Amino acid sequence: MIRLAVIVAFLAAGLIYGPAFMGKQGYVLFSLGHYTIETTVTVFLVAAVLFYVLLLFIEWLLGRIFGISHRTKGWFMGRRRRKALNYTQSGMQALVAEDYANAEKMLLKGTKGNELALLNYLNAASAAQAQGNDQKRDDYLQQAREQHPAAGLAVGITQARLQYQQGEFEQALAGVQELESTYGQQPALLKLQKDVYVATGQWQSLLGILDALANKNLIDAEEKEALRHQSWLGRFDQAAHDEGSNGLIKVWQALPRKDKYNPELLLPLCDRLISLKAHKEAQQLLLEGLDKKTDAGLLLCATHLQLSDYHPLLAALEKKAKKENLPELHSALGRLYIKAGKDEQAEPHLQQAVAQKPDAQDYILLAELAEKRKDLTQANDYYKHSLALQTA
Repeated sequence: MIRLAVIVAFLAAGLIYGPAFMGKQGYVLFSLGHYTIETTVTVFLVAAVLFYVLLLFIEWLLGRIFGISHRTKGWFMGRRRRKALNYTQSGMQALVAEDYANAEKMLLKGTKGNELALLNYLNAASAAQAQGNDQKRDDYLQQAREQHPAAGLAVGITQARLQYQQGEFEQALAGVQELESTYGQQPALLKLQKDVYVATGQWQSLLGILDALANKNLIDAEEKEALRHQSWLGRFDQAAHDEGSNGLIKVWQALPRKDKYNPELLLPLCDRLISLKAHKEAQQLLLEGLDKKTDAGLLLCATHLQLSDYHPLLAALEKKAKKENLPELHSALGRLYIKAGKDEQAEPHLQQAVAQKPDAQDYILLAELAEKRKDLTQANDYYKHSLALQTA
């Protein structure tokens, strides 16, 4: 538009001022080396305008020529993108339909001319694994990593998740640990870490990410507590296997103060100590736990102790029984008195226990005590009660 205005201005100026300068044309002289060009001002101005018009025409012509080339190139590129998109859509549909061979084929075709080929490679890896071809899976992931270096987190998570699904837990563990050191606590990575740590028994590592999982709303409070409980039980098992009772005590000492006497953790800890024949250690922890709370599970666990001297335990439970009239407490006292060889003290506690809460095992113990006294009628009566409870 500006160019056209310039041309029109020149022409208008020529029409307006041309007649006034008729006969006063002057001249223009160009000298270049041995060559000289001389012409009138009018001819020079007309030639300049014509030359400018010629340049505009050449510019227009070149624009048309190269514009056709550009449009042709754009058409071919658009066609490649459309084909890649069609292949990708077909591959994803086949993947959802679990037609893994066709999915892999279509997804690979869709990588050509596709700016989002990363997704094709990641899904092709899933399709290859579904067909049992782990080598192809790793090859596709490697291609994704090479062609999209900035997508290391996405590729790494996909690889670790596929390894986890395939049961390659140690490889998945190495993968998530490396990703965490590089990218920190990312939501998708945290979820995968949770699954991998459970599968590989990395209980301390799992405890370390529970707060992050909860803070990012990836688990609720109930699941967090369940995973925390599972983690400590796992640590108990590992310590018992690797270091015996001393290892178990070390783990108990590492527990948060509020959890040291939590029956849900103290009970399985004492059970493992008893299985390792660390009865004195278990007795000490049970006495401390029962001093905090009279728990039925801890009382039952105490009856499994094998001690040379039951007096400290019995004395502590008798003291509690004076304040708390609980059937579980009387049952525990009766069973422990029998272990200590004090049948006379055992029978009243067992009778109080079954009076409040009938229990088949307590009735059997009462029947055995009655047999020792040669009171067969009473013994048969106790056995009948026990049988009735067992068949109810």
